[in-house]
Amino acid sequence: MKRYRYKKSFLPFLIALGDIILCFLSFLLARFIVFEGSFPDANLYEMLFWGVSVTWLLLCLRFDFYNFPRILFIHKIVSKNIYIIFFYIFIVAGSLFIVSTAEFSKAFLGIALLFFSFSQILWRVFVIVFLRFYRKKGHNLRKVLIVGVNNENMSNLIEKVYLNPEYGYKISGLFTDVDDFCMNFSQCFKGKLSEVFSFLNKNTVDEIVISLSNRKSELINNLLKFSDNNLIRVSIVPEFSEHLSHSFSIDYIQNVPIMKIRKEPLEVLSNRVFKRFFDIMFSLATIVFIFSWLFPIIVIIIKITSRGPVFFVQERTGKKGLPFRCYKFRSMYVNKNSDTLQVTKGDVRITPFGAFMRRTSIDEFPQFFNVLFNHMSLIGPRPHMLKHTEEYRGLVDKFMVRHFAKPGVTGWAQVNGFRGEIKEVTDMVNRAKADIWYIENWSFLLDLKIIFYTTRLMLFAKDKNAY
Repeated sequence: MKRYRYKKSFLPFLIALGDIILCFLSFLLARFIVFEGSFPDANLYEMLFWGVSVTWLLLCLRFDFYNFPRILFIHKIVSKNIYIIFFYIFIVAGSLFIVSTAEFSKAFLGIALLFFSFSQILWRVFVIVFLRFYRKKGHNLRKVLIVGVNNENMSNLIEKVYLNPEYGYKISGLFTDVDDFCMNFSQCFKGKLSEVFSFLNKNTVDEIVISLSNRKSELINNLLKFSDNNLIRVSIVPEFSEHLSHSFSIDYIQNVPIMKIRKEPLEVLSNRVFKRFFDIMFSLATIVFIFSWLFPIIVIIIKITSRGPVFFVQERTGKKGLPFRCYKFRSMYVNKNSDTLQVTKGDVRITPFGAFMRRTSIDEFPQFFNVLFNHMSLIGPRPHMLKHTEEYRGLVDKFMVRHFAKPGVTGWAQVNGFRGEIKEVTDMVNRAKADIWYIENWSFLLDLKIIFYTTRLMLFAKDKNAY
């Protein structure tokens, strides 16, 4: 029987065509608003249309944005879309207003880019939703054969991915010598490991997923050889994967595979530059439009209600464990224990106005200057007192991992309720886990999500841990 079936995918072409159509519609809308229906120079703006369209297509190809993975997460696709849009706007605007000598309407370009950006995001979300619906109906299926199943991770993978109709997989068969898995996945079970090649010789599959111990190296090699000779994709779930609590990646040095134990998106230079650029723009906007008028009001109230400086400056642990001077509005009476004793509920050191500032997080506003000075980021693990860092690094497993990233004004731990007083070690354990999860799963959209949740908490919600 012929083993290989070529499946030509038209999805990338359809998505690219949709991009061109959206760009065209953006130009029509901007033309109607700015020029009332007709371009002042049709040839010039026609060249502009093709120029920006080709630029977008090239950027999408460069960032592999037309290759939709089978396992789709809306937040990751949207985050990547926003990331590319920022690059796109920067390149287009820079080319037209710095390099080009032709005169284009800034209002026209601004409206066209704005409409195109929003429609792009909606278009990508529509594609994801449609693909999930289409696959649920039994179309665009990928046939997989599962061999081995020797750990808990593989069991979770089968339940949450391969048996989930949204992802478009169909389990052609499961072969294992482990009796427990025979019973748990009886609907997929086809036989023992010794029967796998008999099945493969009679049936066609798109992918083989192998989860076997090193003791089965001969079987693994035979499966790899069979797959190569029959153009079948292979995925391997390592035997030790159940002992890893976080993502990892593999690099090659002199053709030798080296496993990196933790995958960090912010290790990529372009991600760090993008995050830093957003930090600067957001902090400047906050300082200019909010801090500029709020600052004198807070200064007056602090001076009237208590004696002492307006700002509270404390050394805290930053990226790579290095200390930095963290700024806050002073919310407590001046005392000798501010660097050693954490705040507790009903703490007598807190001033009446300080209690209000702490509930609304206004006392953290000066940290936007820390962001500008590159001591902190808008989003990241909250910095702790030096005393707490030394104390908890010995009590909480992987506590220092959170210092691989710059500390943040707010963070994933804070919007999930892990803030304020540390009453038990488990409180810090939960905070550290949330911070490490953020470091390993960073995306621009996640940062925007945390900013939204933080703003909602400040304005509308009452956090029981904010005191």
